[in-house]
Amino acid sequence: MRHAAIARVAESMPGHALAWAAEVIAAERRALQAFEAVLPPSLADAVAVIAGQSSPLTCLGMGKSGLIAAKVAATFSSLGTPAFVLNAAEAAHGDLGAVQDGNVVLLFSNSGTTDEILRILPVLKSRACVLIGVVGRPDSPLGRAVDILIPACTAGEADHIGMAPTSSTTLQLAIGDALAVAVSRTRGFTRADFLRHHPAGLLGRQSLAIRTLMRTGEELPMVDPDAPVADLLAVMSGGRMGAACVVGACGRLLGLVVDGDVRRHFQSRRDVYDTPAAALMQPHPQVIDVTATLGDALLLLREHQGGLLVLPVIDGEGRLHGMLHAKDMMNG
Repeated sequence: MRHAAIARVAESMPGHALAWAAEVIAAERRALQAFEAVLPPSLADAVAVIAGQSSPLTCLGMGKSGLIAAKVAATFSSLGTPAFVLNAAEAAHGDLGAVQDGNVVLLFSNSGTTDEILRILPVLKSRACVLIGVVGRPDSPLGRAVDILIPACTAGEADHIGMAPTSSTTLQLAIGDALAVAVSRTRGFTRADFLRHHPAGLLGRQSLAIRTLMRTGEELPMVDPDAPVADLLAVMSGGRMGAACVVGACGRLLGLVVDGDVRRHFQSRRDVYDTPAAALMQPHPQVIDVTATLGDALLLLREHQGGLLVLPVIDGEGRLHGMLHAKDMMNG
């Protein structure tokens, strides 16, 4: 019923709707391409200043530019640079107390004439704040007042009347993201750092140590290298992982046998009972270090495009500590 209703509504819409949407996307793409074609050197200056700042970054804007400032502040914080957003209107009514002497302030304004921002500039300057402006009109009052100007010029907005913030805010957002990522890389922020900043949800689960997820003890299917195929099959069936680790002296992993290895052995018509596990095993299976996280394991799965179902877990000496099944990773 719902699909039929959607179809009826779609039929009543103008036939040019898809073309109109495409025009907006094309216009915003052109704005990004024009900026990319002539990247201002001030972009690098801004990265250096923000990366060298120990205090939280202040992102400030008004209206739609204020919404961009909020998103950019969140991105900076997510990537290891503490930042907060300040509404320009509220700043003049007490919120400027959050800005300390010498702070770096990242300002967003397309017109460069926003009264709420211009009103607080003298206060920011009196506190020796470093002002970085992402401004659509470089020759505007704000463009002339900032210490570092990043021109965010567009040929026009992407809407049909040329007035709604569309291309301008898309460019502001891209510049903010570019600054956040470049600063993060300058500071040496890592994937592990990122996961520590996201303890909840899927990202949080990726920071789990695989020690907490791997099969160990009696749940870990493993055999000696000289174990016959019959014993190998019994271990694999009991482990319910479709695989078994072949382990040698001192618990060192020698190889891995999966269901497919046994099946190919049967198809070759060899003597099942006289073949040891060492003859069937993969001597160099994909493994993962015992200090790794679930995120590391999932990355390996993606790189192998679903070709991995199990991962033996070893230490730096090659000793087997456990094994991960793809099901364990997805449920982690």
